Amino acid sequence: MSAQPTRPTERIEALDVMRGIALLGIFIMNIPGFSSSFFIPEAVARQRSEAYGEWDGAIELLRAVLLEGKFNGLFTLLFGMGLALQMQRLSTSGDGPVLWRRLLVLMGFGLLHIALLWGGDVLHIYAVLGVVLWAVRALWARSLLMLAVALLLAQFAHGVLVAQWWRPEAFEAEQRFLQSLMALDNEVFGSGPWWPGVALRLQESWWFYAHEFLWPISSWFWLSLLCTAVLGLWAQRSAWLQADAAPARWLGSAAGLKGLTALLVAAVGLWMASSSLTADHDTSVAPTPQVLLGWMLGDTHRVLMVLAYAGLVLRWCLGARTPWLRSRLARVGRMPLTMYLMQSLMGAFIFQGWGLGYWDQWGPAALTGLALALYVFVQVPLASWWLARHDLGPAEALWRRLSYPRSSTPAPHNAT
Repeated sequence: MSAQPTRPTERIEALDVMRGIALLGIFIMNIPGFSSSFFIPEAVARQRSEAYGEWDGAIELLRAVLLEGKFNGLFTLLFGMGLALQMQRLSTSGDGPVLWRRLLVLMGFGLLHIALLWGGDVLHIYAVLGVVLWAVRALWARSLLMLAVALLLAQFAHGVLVAQWWRPEAFEAEQRFLQSLMALDNEVFGSGPWWPGVALRLQESWWFYAHEFLWPISSWFWLSLLCTAVLGLWAQRSAWLQADAAPARWLGSAAGLKGLTALLVAAVGLWMASSSLTADHDTSVAPTPQVLLGWMLGDTHRVLMVLAYAGLVLRWCLGARTPWLRSRLARVGRMPLTMYLMQSLMGAFIFQGWGLGYWDQWGPAALTGLALALYVFVQVPLASWWLARHDLGPAEALWRRLSYPRSSTPAPHNAT
């Protein structure tokens, strides 16, 4: 038996709907990174925040409560679920190398994404996370849940270590470093041609992992994504995606709705507590135990919010409500790689100097409105139009062709 790619009739609608929703949240959260530098010194960030109008302040608050860290977490949860299904299918076919080819091709997509479009790529991280998930694939569901908790605790320990390493002279040097990078980004990305940006993106991506001021941020981010990826593997192993299993029956019940509501309320409560504990934190001094507790509660609230969002979407997909909306979101979710890369292409064209050149000119409200408009009026119709003619998005089709043996590729969409 040879490995076979997933056919359209075998897809799980709930996963595609969740991917479609996650792509919208990711677009809203990524668009500030498309429009300005990643590297903002504390003084500049404070000055911009104080200059916000009512709409910008309100949008920034909603983003922090509902979106920040949640939708990349939801997308990573889905990556864990999807990879678990792939590993299960490939283990029965006896064609394990397909998984490694898929992860290798995904790494290639990520590196090209960084070089050609945007330095905030997550695909190369997923390629590495896939190897870790493969290594723990044999663990029981309870062990996977314990591993996810251990990774959450590792995030807490990470914050404590960062606090121990804090030094006043290092903070001042870090702010000067961020100031220089912001100025360089403004010059190269904001007004320069496309080609110099390739070298700068590659250099800055290396610095994210190697520079003393940046690797603490990237290492925390990796721990955060690995935690939700393991939770995705746990969710699939616990039969959350099986409509006739006990977890799905619980989600569809009144008790399930109460439980998910309580989880959501608890997550928002933890965010409020975290914000209160860290509100007066002066980054020019070492983090206090109060601030460390706030960071811990913030990390916990993100995980709980991701689980609540996933549970609510699964519950929605189990019912018969608004099928027209679910179908449109699912079509976007069937092309996640294409849509993710397309968001970066649109963002680079609109904001960078080689395109329309609106670099660093829009506030949070305008950027959020633009992301919503591009998603609703460009990506949703495009996904429907494309999938009416093809089984896969163009990037997904290339990924499949490079990953599976030619003999295992299904017949074209319009074959008779």
